Amino acid sequence: MKTPDTTSTLQQTARRAWDILVRNTADDTRTDERYAAWGQSLEHFSEGGMPVTAEQTEIAEFLQLLASSSVTEPMDDDACKGAYDSAEGALGYETESPVSLPDGYWSRHQAAVVASFGGAAEHAAAYLDHSSSEVLDRLAQPTQPDARRSRGLVMAHAGSGKTHAFTALAAKAMDAGYRLVIVVTGPQNIQRLQIQQALDAHLVDGEQDPILRITTAEHDYRGNGDDRQLWKFERQDPALPLNTAYNLRHTAPRLLAVKRNANVLGRLVRDLAAYGAGLSEVPALVIDDEPDPWSAVSTVRPGRLRPVTSELLAQLLELLPRSQYVNYAWTPFARSLLDPAREGALFPADYIARLPRPDSYLGAIEVSDGNAHVTRLWRDGGMSRDEDSSLRQALDMFVLTGAVKLFRQATSRTYHYRHHTMLVHGTNRNADQQQLFDRLLRLWEEADYGVEGSTQQLHRLFDAELLRTDGSYEEGTCLPAAFEELLPYIRDAAERIGASSSPVAGMRATRQEPWKILVGGSVPPGDFEVEGLTITHLRQPAGDGAGIRSLGEWFGRHHGYRDLVRMYVQLDAGQDEEWIRARERFESLCRAEVAFRSQLQAIAASPGTDELRSAELPSLAAYHLSRRRRQADTGSGGTVSLWRVHRSGDPMVGTGWDSGVLLPDPCRTGSAG
Repeated sequence: MKTPDTTSTLQQTARRAWDILVRNTADDTRTDERYAAWGQSLEHFSEGGMPVTAEQTEIAEFLQLLASSSVTEPMDDDACKGAYDSAEGALGYETESPVSLPDGYWSRHQAAVVASFGGAAEHAAAYLDHSSSEVLDRLAQPTQPDARRSRGLVMAHAGSGKTHAFTALAAKAMDAGYRLVIVVTGPQNIQRLQIQQALDAHLVDGEQDPILRITTAEHDYRGNGDDRQLWKFERQDPALPLNTAYNLRHTAPRLLAVKRNANVLGRLVRDLAAYGAGLSEVPALVIDDEPDPWSAVSTVRPGRLRPVTSELLAQLLELLPRSQYVNYAWTPFARSLLDPAREGALFPADYIARLPRPDSYLGAIEVSDGNAHVTRLWRDGGMSRDEDSSLRQALDMFVLTGAVKLFRQATSRTYHYRHHTMLVHGTNRNADQQQLFDRLLRLWEEADYGVEGSTQQLHRLFDAELLRTDGSYEEGTCLPAAFEELLPYIRDAAERIGASSSPVAGMRATRQEPWKILVGGSVPPGDFEVEGLTITHLRQPAGDGAGIRSLGEWFGRHHGYRDLVRMYVQLDAGQDEEWIRARERFESLCRAEVAFRSQLQAIAASPGTDELRSAELPSLAAYHLSRRRRQADTGSGGTVSLWRVHRSGDPMVGTGWDSGVLLPDPCRTGSAG
């Protein structure tokens, strides 16, 4: 609608405010001096008068600010009442918001994304904008009069930038007026550190930024005097609730990244409980960055007690009447769906949303479909029982693929690569990681990339691997006609990787350098996001869920280099059978994910949307499990695991990977949820 001029806006707003004040103020309070001053000013403005006294000028400025905010667009009383009555459902957000930051936190995050994604920046920013708005629209309006909680689940794709996704949601939520944002990370320090650094880099602009960081890269939530002091939300206007547009505009957001640890969450719950009723008007967003849900497949069992961390998280939500809980999981097998009775208050009763699969993505579908490139990537190639040999080949391919990226970048405007990364997984023992670090440095120095004699092995690798293109990906056609064209780019790639103090860095480094070899332990895959991951080197995967899932470390968005992604696995003597089992478990996990996602599409809340009806998920899971079980029974005459499609001589039969792992009996019969 057309915006009225300043005088009429002030007059209309004053009339509305005066009417509300008269109708909602008890008779015995109307002698209050503050009421009298406001009453006289509002009556004066309602009759078309202009400010005369300093007090009237201040009130007029407030009314004009209120009139321009998203919650006071001129409307009649019935329309206003209707807007309040509609607060029971999900509310859409106006473009205008009560945030105090002039350019908005979303604009800041968007600029950071554009700077970090290189050639894919435009699509990445649009993807994050759309996906975060889809979730934001399902949250309660921060300024609505009645407190309302919500619980939801967002299904993402492994390696698709989940941290960017929920950082975008946090940014837009703060722009909309949310003044407490809590991100619950994985249980390891490195997981919390990565997310804290991402939040700081994309949302916080120096020490003078309005955001009050209760946690930092240096420390998790400690619950000391300094931390507790930040829980005091002061109202700019004590006469108005905190969650009015005026007060929210003058209230600094609080931002925390806390790891999923009983001691840390216990301190947080203790301090929130001590603050009590003071939190009733605080719009709060709680983002749960779920740890590796595939490992939950092997740990969730019927009858087990709820984890202490889940219980504490449920208590935290109970202490925040205006909390919006959003669980981000990167597969459809989220813990709250595997065992809804056990998760209780964390079950996504209000909504389930799916983030779209990004472009240039490699993942479970490629494995399930038997894509030729992916099969060669992790099943047939890169196997070695000699650690030096497998590491040396991985290093050669890392330099070679880096050179191809630079070639593409120089010959086509379509491609720009800010990051180029190789990830080498070892154990969690510091001594083992240091030994691996030293070995990689030695191999790098021995290779002496860029020197004329060092290119012979790269020439052989180029002919044997990179020229074997099957045309699956468009970028696969952008290769030099002869290896000699790559020579200047090989030297450039080696220089970029070896820049700064060392070509090798630890995953615990304070920031990820653009071109680097990273060394880490057995952090569950997907819980630590690596930009530009092209080459992965693994030891023999463990037999648990997280170990099997590590074979999908390469899952993710690879704009302009899908054909270059490679994985190398080191096998020790006598591990052939273990490798076969791990490989086949991984394949069946991927098939299960693809099948489950395709069936989720069938029960979308309405055609063409990405929202699902939460109550139907347990029965869908039961149908999914029983259907796969019947198919397996028909093919083999006996029961096989959910994670298998029957094949002759199946080594997985009888290993304990039973479908009952997924859901307790009430859910498998469709009676829960």
